Amino acid sequence: MSSPSRKPPKPRQFKLSIALILLIGIVPIQRVYGTYSRELRPENHQLPLSDTLVATAFDVPDPQPPEDREGSGSRTSCPAVDKPLTALIPSQVNYTLSGHPTFWFYVPYSSELTREVEFVVLDEQETEVYQTVVRITDTPGIVSFRLPDSLPPLEIGKKYLWQFSYRCHPRIRAEDDYVQAMVERVAASRSLTSQLEAATTPMQRVEIYAANGLWHDTLTTLAELRRDNAGNADIAAGWTELLESIGLGHLANEAIGGCCR
Repeated sequence: MSSPSRKPPKPRQFKLSIALILLIGIVPIQRVYGTYSRELRPENHQLPLSDTLVATAFDVPDPQPPEDREGSGSRTSCPAVDKPLTALIPSQVNYTLSGHPTFWFYVPYSSELTREVEFVVLDEQETEVYQTVVRITDTPGIVSFRLPDSLPPLEIGKKYLWQFSYRCHPRIRAEDDYVQAMVERVAASRSLTSQLEAATTPMQRVEIYAANGLWHDTLTTLAELRRDNAGNADIAAGWTELLESIGLGHLANEAIGGCCR
């Protein structure tokens, strides 16, 4: 995990890791942002459709949590909290069908502190694709950022690095608590497209997304169902199962807010 005593890395500091991915196409045994080669999809970026759906459990490709999934607020000037700032991700590279995916985070800090959060997305050329700074609301709890439709969609087959920072000290960025990882948009195979078109309920789509390793689509669909149907026991059980499958079951009962869209 990156040292919290320094300012969170900015675009120019991602050069080495992104260059390695571009140079060799897959990640070698030594980790680059915590990802092993077996986590990456085939070069045609089409995902095979599993014959067996596995409810809302997610098959994590790496048993170890990804680097920088949790923040280090305890070693900064951030207030003491029982649970760390956490990105709701299973892997260091996470896949989506969406050109404008949604990213989810657990923020342990109270919105009464009137602090700001920053969300940044970079492409493989280190160009800033998206950046926003907003006041945090609806926390402690789970919040989300969706890439706006006004932006060009993420390109299929390209990796994008994102970073979510909580500004613990309004004037000292080195004190930020942050998490980061990568997202890649992939194309659906014909069989996957057919199965999604045949799905008649959101939970069926959740199962299909999960069976095909599409993390952002799985999480977003189920998180929105959970938020909008708080009293539904089946959805709550599916939400708990999904988070437990990636080692984040301790966050299953946290409130899901509408912050940071």
